[in-house]
Amino acid sequence: MLNVSRQFFRNIFSSWSAYVVRIIITFFFVPYITSVLGDARYGTWVIIFQTIFYFSLLDCGLTSALTRYISKFLAHHDFGNINKVLNTANLLYLVTGALVFGGVLAFVTLFFHYFKISDPDLLHEGKTALIILGGFMAFNFIALPFGNTLGAFHRYDIVNALNISEEIIRTGLMVFMLTQGHGLVALALVILLMTVVKHLVAAGILLRLQPRVNISAADIDKPTARMLFKYSSVSMGISLCWLILYNTDSALLGLMSSSVAAAVYNPGAQLMRHLRNAINAAAVPLVPAISHIESTSDLSVIRSVYLRAIKYVSFFSFSVAAGVVIYAHDFVGLWLTPEFAQTADVMRILAIGTAVLLPQIIGDAILFAIEEHRKLLIVLVCESIFKLVLAVFLIQKYGLLGMALAVVIPQVLLFTTLYPYMMSRVVRTSYWRIIANVTMAGFTGLVITAPAAFLLQWIWIPTTWLGFFGNLFGIMIACLVVGFFLVEPQDRQRIKGWIEK
Repeated sequence: MLNVSRQFFRNIFSSWSAYVVRIIITFFFVPYITSVLGDARYGTWVIIFQTIFYFSLLDCGLTSALTRYISKFLAHHDFGNINKVLNTANLLYLVTGALVFGGVLAFVTLFFHYFKISDPDLLHEGKTALIILGGFMAFNFIALPFGNTLGAFHRYDIVNALNISEEIIRTGLMVFMLTQGHGLVALALVILLMTVVKHLVAAGILLRLQPRVNISAADIDKPTARMLFKYSSVSMGISLCWLILYNTDSALLGLMSSSVAAAVYNPGAQLMRHLRNAINAAAVPLVPAISHIESTSDLSVIRSVYLRAIKYVSFFSFSVAAGVVIYAHDFVGLWLTPEFAQTADVMRILAIGTAVLLPQIIGDAILFAIEEHRKLLIVLVCESIFKLVLAVFLIQKYGLLGMALAVVIPQVLLFTTLYPYMMSRVVRTSYWRIIANVTMAGFTGLVITAPAAFLLQWIWIPTTWLGFFGNLFGIMIACLVVGFFLVEPQDRQRIKGWIEK
């Protein structure tokens, strides 16, 4: 029988391993691709990549519905309903994949030329690459039910192993293509190829690990489709908001400023996305785990998990934000060419909002797991509207820094007021208890990180990579020591047990 608790922690550690690998790849690959492609061409690549993810909205929130119901039925070993969910979703996603590819073709034909890409050859190259990425997104949908649901069966460790393998091989192939003088079209083909291979391998693993799962048209079921759509109707709105919040910055800069501005903005924004991924490493496996717990336990267990988790994440997020603000210019100066110097200012601004946002990702996972995600939608709609309105005014006045401000201002306002208030109602605790958890842990992180960083900068100026990582290592040691005593006694005992093993 599956040990959910043990598998959950295995999933988290495998997710963090994948995150570390992704950070290392980004660290080396971003300066390489920006130098090879140049700012205008790289900016075009960023724009088309963000554009393609708008089409993920056609998912209609079904992915989160799959995770919810597969994990729920798995708790009762109900493979009859699991097969209905998988096969019904398979038909729905087949239609979705066809719509996605048709939509990409229409967008390329009718709208792509509105981006401010002055070079006609680069414009044509961008169109071709986007069509290929349309094939990538379409196959992503078609293969999703059987090729991307291992996580719903609590096997994120396998998902992360596949993702790490894909990332390493894909990056190696992209570097090879660039060294051979190929451009955006070749990069898009590599992404398509690796996606096909990964999903086919994942589907094979799922069918082998879960022999009671089967692919059969006989399991396609109208009541199951209605059940999925009922849950996913809210998830679709959330997906739209997330697209606006996390995949429009470079596109807005490309439309209202230039592809060069989009290129300079993107590396800093990408690093902030990696910080969110670090927390998602715990939050994503938390969804099926909480869904499983809800079927067998009372709300007090979920409340305890939430309050402890936001405290730990707040300590991490505020510590990292302080480090980003202090070291951004040193880091960018070492990492990128001088044309990207303003990336450091983007990072500093985005770090402030990220510090406030990250702890609430834990709440997102709980809302999805217990079917209270409508509350998340309310917050995200407010944040999306606020961001777009601010972007229109601030990009015109401050350029790419205005875009960063348009992202951060709604985050700070909403994730210190409306969102924690809603979570207090869901987990039945005090709003002020949530705020106190975040504030005290976050303040502790700031008090540790900022003085340590200034002291280390004075002792060892980070003008080289050795100096930078020496500073980083010193801060990590200080945070780990203090963080260990911040951990709740029961979790501290678990950590001691893992270390002793």
